[in-house]
Amino acid sequence: MVRLRFADVTSAMIRELAGYWSELRGERPFANKKDFDPSRVPSLLPYLIIAEYHQNPFRIRYRLVGTEQVRHAGEDYTGKWLHETLWDPRYIEVWLTATQEMTETGEPAFGRDFLLWTDGKIKEYEWGLFPLSADGRSVTHGIGIEDFSKIERQRGLFVPD
Repeated sequence: MVRLRFADVTSAMIRELAGYWSELRGERPFANKKDFDPSRVPSLLPYLIIAEYHQNPFRIRYRLVGTEQVRHAGEDYTGKWLHETLWDPRYIEVWLTATQEMTETGEPAFGRDFLLWTDGKIKEYEWGLFPLSADGRSVTHGIGIEDFSKIERQRGLFVPD
């Protein structure tokens, strides 16, 4: 995984979600969870993940998982905790670390990741994480997006750095 600055993000989907999140946030440190309306970004819905975060220990529970996320993961992990998914443990650790950093800083996080695809080629995609708050004081939820739009429709395998 390569972390990106927003200026280096090339995904139009991530940039669209960033604009919507910024609009929701306004002058606050992060957007309010109750203000997020997925129907305002319908073209992004298949690629979205909405999760809630729990502390001590840090854990992630998935509340909404888009259809493209399900297809690429090979499972519908809606309602599951991250540790309950069928993902490679290395990928779980990478995602857990990136998400925990985002919750601690309260700032969106962006990156590029790589998958070994079923055709034997390594494919790349970009991702973004956006903090949400249910209490106005801390990051309690988040919106994730992974832009798989340029990858053909077979399932891939995770390739750690």
